[in-house]
Amino acid sequence: MSVFSAELQSNIKSLVDRYETKRSSILPILHAIQDEHGYIKEEHIDELEETYGLHRVHVKEVITFYDVYHNDPVPKNLIRYCKNLTCHMLGAREAIGKIHSHIDEYKKKSGGECPIGIEEFPCLGKCDGAPVMLVGKKRYEHMTADKVTEVLNEYAPLK
Repeated sequence: MSVFSAELQSNIKSLVDRYETKRSSILPILHAIQDEHGYIKEEHIDELEETYGLHRVHVKEVITFYDVYHNDPVPKNLIRYCKNLTCHMLGAREAIGKIHSHIDEYKKKSGGECPIGIEEFPCLGKCDGAPVMLVGKKRYEHMTADKVTEVLNEYAPLK
């Protein structure tokens, strides 16, 4: 029995068939798996090798090379905050500090895990909107500490 949904199996099959070599299909396949499961588990890698002929070593190389792929659980709403020079000069450090403070305060008040987490990212490729952050796949631009607080309260409101 597959660890993937029927829809994901069909998507993976079409991706494998679309590329000249199976190895070329690894990036979009990993995105599809991560979209469905939140992260890439060992059993996913096993199935990619057994069912689709994608070599385990190649799949693991991609997962460990690119920081957009996770092989451990991540919070429901992962925030990627750009820390490049442009964002830094326009206030990213203060906004990142605000995110960390919000997460800590949420944990203290709720006594549990926070549904948001932060991952500082080298560059999100949107310097004209700096400082930039992503929550999941939703992009927020021109972030200030105050704007960050508004966004965080959408995903993890403080009570």
